[in-house]
Amino acid sequence: MTFLNPLVLIGLIAAAIPVILHLLNLRKLKTIDFSTLRFIKELQKTSIRKLKTQQILLLILRTLIIICCVLAFSRPTIKSSLPALGSHAKTSIIVILDNSLSMDVSDAGGNRFAKAKGLVKQIAMAMKDGDEMAFLPLSAIANQRKRSFSRNKEFLFKEINTCNPAHSTASINDGLRASQGLLDASLNIHKEVYLITDIQQSQHASILADSLELFDEQTGVFIIPMQNGNPTTNISIDTILMMTTMFERGKSADIQTRLTNSGSSDIRGLIISMMFNEQRVAQKSIDIAAGTSMTVTLSAPPTTTGIIRVRMMIEPDALEHDNVRHAAFIIPPPPIVGAIASGTSAEFLRLATSNAISSYATYAADQAGTVNYEEHDIIIVAGALNRNEVNRLDAFIQSGGTALIFPDDRFEPSEQIPTLTMLGLAPLQVQAFSERSPGLCTSVDKQHPLFRGVFKGLEMETSLGDSPKIKKALTGGGGQSLIQMQGGSFLTEVRRGEGKLLYCAVPPSPAWSSFPFSGLLPTLLYRAMQYLSAKEMLTSELIAGDDAFTIIPTKAMKSPDQMVRISDPNGTESQVQGNTVPGGLSVRIGRLNSPGVYSIRSKEGESLTALTVNIPVQEGHLAYATEHDLLKAIKQRVKQPSSVQLLNQSSRIGDSVAKAKVGTELWRLFLVLALCFAITEMVLARRVSTSTNE
Repeated sequence: MTFLNPLVLIGLIAAAIPVILHLLNLRKLKTIDFSTLRFIKELQKTSIRKLKTQQILLLILRTLIIICCVLAFSRPTIKSSLPALGSHAKTSIIVILDNSLSMDVSDAGGNRFAKAKGLVKQIAMAMKDGDEMAFLPLSAIANQRKRSFSRNKEFLFKEINTCNPAHSTASINDGLRASQGLLDASLNIHKEVYLITDIQQSQHASILADSLELFDEQTGVFIIPMQNGNPTTNISIDTILMMTTMFERGKSADIQTRLTNSGSSDIRGLIISMMFNEQRVAQKSIDIAAGTSMTVTLSAPPTTTGIIRVRMMIEPDALEHDNVRHAAFIIPPPPIVGAIASGTSAEFLRLATSNAISSYATYAADQAGTVNYEEHDIIIVAGALNRNEVNRLDAFIQSGGTALIFPDDRFEPSEQIPTLTMLGLAPLQVQAFSERSPGLCTSVDKQHPLFRGVFKGLEMETSLGDSPKIKKALTGGGGQSLIQMQGGSFLTEVRRGEGKLLYCAVPPSPAWSSFPFSGLLPTLLYRAMQYLSAKEMLTSELIAGDDAFTIIPTKAMKSPDQMVRISDPNGTESQVQGNTVPGGLSVRIGRLNSPGVYSIRSKEGESLTALTVNIPVQEGHLAYATEHDLLKAIKQRVKQPSSVQLLNQSSRIGDSVAKAKVGTELWRLFLVLALCFAITEMVLARRVSTSTNE
């Protein structure tokens, strides 16, 4: 027997009250001397014994009335049924529905999720008067939606009907923990937890990852696996990798994607397509064997600037949610360039950069103090600067700016070492060569984004081709060498704070080398303008349900306004207020549940960055644990392993629910007994009173 309100049993102490009163009344009796002449008749001893017996019976009845009332309010229950008292015990039911995307698979038995919703309805239909049920889809836990018990079947059916496969879900372990919290507040003797899942390997692992024991001995746990054989065909798009690191309008972008065939059949002639901003730009036919993965590279030139939304897609199969994956990259507008140079260096720079920029302004070296660096995307320096100007340039770079630095051909290399050292280029070394034996560039880092794909057709991996002839150079250090020459680094990249600079060891004039007359100068300047102005993606790929957060560098914000515009995959636009933090603008967007590309722009419409949201990769890999494995894992987590049962989805779940609820609450019985004892006490008390008067 179990008591649902055990604290009420403290009231049994009140059963001692009639006994105490009876004993007190006995102590009040006094002996009084009287004359036998006062008696008309001698009392019979039998009458006295009878009166005492009746008083004892009254004491017992009054005590039983109190005991039965207390027991009735404590709600005693037993698991078996008793005739005439009903065979139903009120039950608290929780249904955990795995509504992850993998449940939306169609197999030999039909759509698994549709069948699962039908089973939940059967459980709700089996509810009787006094039962309560909480419907707990895993997506509700992931989205932190509060759930509670309800006795309203109409409300429950509405919740079940509106439940759909969700891009973001919690683990089964989270569902079990949430169920424990709900059951702790339940007063019903019978408690049942139903788990409906397809037993994905990742979900099975989440159960074993926790050691907390769940549920008491009164809680039955029922597992309903949703499997009917593995689908024969299912291809998932797992990843998208940008092979091109510096994107340009009109230049081919190489994008690699990885696909996995988790079905049981080989697939031939599968069409994979690539979309740029909802326009199909490339496609390819592939063959992929069952149980294998492969990578595919597609190429296409973007035709616009700004945020390019990439979508890889394949033909429909058993699970359509994993047939699409999203990515994004940004093509910036042509940069605004300011050049500090004089003489022939200024002329060569102007001619070589004319095709790669939006606007170009030249300042003489002695006018450097008038240059507003913040108005430019890139600063080119080919003139010696004083210490104050170098400090100002360095502050511009460290706050997110970019620069291309050359020595000044009007000064000796050794004279420029102190100021160039302030930009992090140490150690700097003067290199001198003869006319007969000039210095040459010996190798180039072709894997660096600046030169990737530039030197095609050369036999050696590091070969530069036509090298300029160098008479004098001031080689720099402090960073990554991109072009190596005899004696040091010809071209060096240095990261400074949030920005970067490129340093070339010779000026863009014929004073120190033949650099201006080689094909390297225009190539270097064109690629440098693209590389230094390229916008790096500020955030990595997010998984549906993640909390989105990004920091936009100060340099990217053209205005002090902290408001940014966010467009979701459907084109709906909203505004978010950012917060200024060291290094940029912090923008917290919140939980993103829908896959796709979220564009972030300034209030003026300038592209700042993009966030891509995709479904978890494992949802497309249809790898399952067995029913036995799931049963064993759940038994390890509950206090009463024998309470865990496996139900067949093809059976009538309603019959299993009804069978589990057999039991009786006895409060009505004790209330009836209390009433019977009270009536008996009233009748007997009246008779005792009459006998006493007589």
